[in-house]
Amino acid sequence: MTKRAGIIIIGDEILSGLVQDSNALFMVKELRQKGVDVRRVSFIKDDVDDISREVKIFSEEFDYVFTSGGIGPTHDDVTIEGISKAFNVRTVINGQLRTVLEKMFKTTLTPEQLRMAEVPEGAEVIPDETIGLPLIKYKNVYIFPGIPELLMKKFFVIEKLLFTDNPPLIKRIYIKEFESRVAPILNKVVKNHRNVKIGSYPFMNIEDYTIMITLESYESNSLHDAFQELTNSLPSDTIVRVED
Repeated sequence: MTKRAGIIIIGDEILSGLVQDSNALFMVKELRQKGVDVRRVSFIKDDVDDISREVKIFSEEFDYVFTSGGIGPTHDDVTIEGISKAFNVRTVINGQLRTVLEKMFKTTLTPEQLRMAEVPEGAEVIPDETIGLPLIKYKNVYIFPGIPELLMKKFFVIEKLLFTDNPPLIKRIYIKEFESRVAPILNKVVKNHRNVKIGSYPFMNIEDYTIMITLESYESNSLHDAFQELTNSLPSDTIVRVED
């Protein structure tokens, strides 16, 4: 069975338009290459109740939950508190994180710095030589920082632990035709090939083609059969090119 994932992007700065998110796009692409089906991406504010509610729902619905943002030392970094509330546990100081922070700052930690050692009680911390602070994991929720460079490093650590390469097989068909004329053909192919995900994406201002049709599957025979039916059903003079 394909594993399912949900991504929660946390931060007032994202929803206010002050910062453009790149973390969701990065994680979706990486997870896709590992054969993980991302079912939902949510953008929410730095609000304890919002975080708690969203994390609880995602954790129940998906195999993996990835959060981004809100784990720093400032007043609006409330992700840990929100996740603790979602599972009805206390927020506590993790000794391993505290030790790493003390070595990092080379001094007694201030209350603000100590906030960076907080975890939901019972959380696991995952160290790796490629990252500074260990990654925090609670149940099936993986808690990442919002800074893209830091998130990427920690995400690569998780990839090594959780996933093997299992990207879906894909074919792309570029055609020059109105999508409304292609829709009946697509509907028939979709109905006949349930194991193949088929998408239709119109483009404007491209001279060569007007639609890119994608076919994806983890089963090569299913993909081949759907591809053959689709290309045989489309008028040959509409097909511009085909890509694997």
